[in-house]
Amino acid sequence: MATWNELREHMRQTYRLADDELDMLSMVWSYDDGRSQKIIVRRYEAFDRTLIELKSAFARRKDADPETLLRKNAELPLAAIALAGDVYIVVYNALLEHLDFDDLDLYLSRVAAVADTLEETYAAKDVF
Repeated sequence: MATWNELREHMRQTYRLADDELDMLSMVWSYDDGRSQKIIVRRYEAFDRTLIELKSAFARRKDADPETLLRKNAELPLAAIALAGDVYIVVYNALLEHLDFDDLDLYLSRVAAVADTLEETYAAKDVF
C-alpha cells in the first residue's frame, strides 16, 4: 500500500520534478525526438479514499472537434480525454492505496505518450 509521501519520494528519486507541492507534483516527460509532455500528478480525496490524478494537456478547445475526441476515448486502453477549461487533457485516476510504483511509472509513461500523440495530431506544435 503506497502513501502520498512514499509516492512523492519515489517521484523525487526517479524523475526530475518541475513542481513539488503539498498535494501536486509535475514533471516533463522528454522524448528522443525533442518533443516533451508535462504531466501533473495530484492527490485528492473522494469516497473516503485518497486518489491520484495524472493529467497532461494536448490541445486547445478550438483545435479539435469534441465529437471526434469522444470517439477517440473508445479506442484508448488507458486514460481518457477530458476538457478542462479551454484545454483538452488526457487524464487517469487511481486509488493510491492500491498503487505500486511499477504501475505508477507505467501510468506516467502512457499518459505522456497518449497526450503527445494527440498533441501531434491536434495542436499546431509541441506546446504542452
